[in-house]
Amino acid sequence: MRVAIAGFCMESASFLPVVHDWQEFEPAVCRGAQVIERHRGCNTTIGGFLEVCEHEGVEPQPVLYADGGAGGPVTDAVFDRYGGEICDGLRAMAGHVDGVLLHLHGASATPRRVDPDAELARMVREAVGPDLPVIVAFDYHGNLSAQTIAPTTAVFGYRRSPHTDMAETGRRAGACLVRTVRGEITPVMAIARPDLMVPSVFSATDLRPLKGIMAAARDCGECSDGYLDVSVFAGFAYADAPNTGFSVVAVADGDPDLARSTVEALSDEIRDRRHALYAPQPTHTVLEAVDTALHRARTTNLPIVLVEHADRLNDSTYVLRELIRRRVRSAAVPFLWDREAATAAVAAGVGAHVRLAVGGRSGPRAGGPVTLEGRVVFAEPDLRYRTTGPMATGRLVELGPTAVIDADGLIVSVTGRSVTAVDEDCFVQFGMRARDFDLIVLRSKTHFRAVYEALAAEILIVDTPDYGPADLRSLPYRHVPRERVFPFADPED
Repeated sequence: MRVAIAGFCMESASFLPVVHDWQEFEPAVCRGAQVIERHRGCNTTIGGFLEVCEHEGVEPQPVLYADGGAGGPVTDAVFDRYGGEICDGLRAMAGHVDGVLLHLHGASATPRRVDPDAELARMVREAVGPDLPVIVAFDYHGNLSAQTIAPTTAVFGYRRSPHTDMAETGRRAGACLVRTVRGEITPVMAIARPDLMVPSVFSATDLRPLKGIMAAARDCGECSDGYLDVSVFAGFAYADAPNTGFSVVAVADGDPDLARSTVEALSDEIRDRRHALYAPQPTHTVLEAVDTALHRARTTNLPIVLVEHADRLNDSTYVLRELIRRRVRSAAVPFLWDREAATAAVAAGVGAHVRLAVGGRSGPRAGGPVTLEGRVVFAEPDLRYRTTGPMATGRLVELGPTAVIDADGLIVSVTGRSVTAVDEDCFVQFGMRARDFDLIVLRSKTHFRAVYEALAAEILIVDTPDYGPADLRSLPYRHVPRERVFPFADPED
């Protein structure tokens, strides 16, 4: 058996003024055998695909994998370039592969396309013909509709956020493909949408009541007499599309009624719990968060974590500015994205005293640059490392020019590429420990929880004026059907 493997992933916040071109993608793109080299043994979706292939004696035929991470929309040239390359590669394999394993995010956007993932799924189907199995693994934050999944044979989503189960999701998808090709199962699907959007920071799957809903979805499959796999997608609220928000997808073996009844029951439960799902925890202003963190730090030896969750590009300066204003010591602001500042600090070299304007460059809501003065304690013109944390373990991270600046005990690392700090790599790669700081400022939405919930004394969710606020009603959506989707509309009103 031969299986084609490909992927295109980007989580696009539609309201960001930054549009990413293919030159920013290209350093992280892998093709052909390089896909296997980079992902074998890693806790990634492609790593899961490859694990199934090796276990089942399947020969992987990798085409291309392009992962832009999270940011703003991508140019149409990005989609045309990599989508076209994937489809060209699949057409070249016609008659030589038995199926396709595809990894898509589900929440990408371009200036001319509100749902590129659905279009790419359709393009792949056209490239391989109507009969070849096409199995897709989507991100848990994918925005899915019937149109998205229609060209596919079956779809699967992460079940955890933080996404510590990416390889497991790849294995679920890969196993389905192998069993389909062997004629052991005949996948059929159903999808239901509860018309609910939630802020990303509240899509963590261990928050209640979402934790119970995710457990119920897993139980459906485990308790079924036959094959049944259920994925709950929280969606990505900051992608402005007609299908933005929660969806539930079930894959069953030749039983469309089972799939349909399963997704409808779970979708109804999600709709019924919409108020609790939308705001399960309080948020704080910058001043409230810093006041609380400084007070709490006096009573604990563990770090207080401030999560600047509305920051979509890792360059927000609201909390950093307040820490500088108050001359806070024993605080860390890891992975602040500012290529210009990082390059200048690297050029100055370790030991140099620098005065730099850092951060706040991605748009008018990012807070603007702040003046950071201190000593360079780490400098690397092109920093790369393999992830050691529980999410995407083993994946190659490329930060580009990277420097760490010590501003009298306020430690700020500035990076050439926008990469979100989600584990302790943002410290250990520089010979530091997270536990050595009183305050830590993170910009992750849910993924930080895999490490920092156990490490921190307290986590404070900070709501800043950035492009990913907790109040979704403050954003100028054009494509979301406000007349029926919560929180814009409520069936009880």
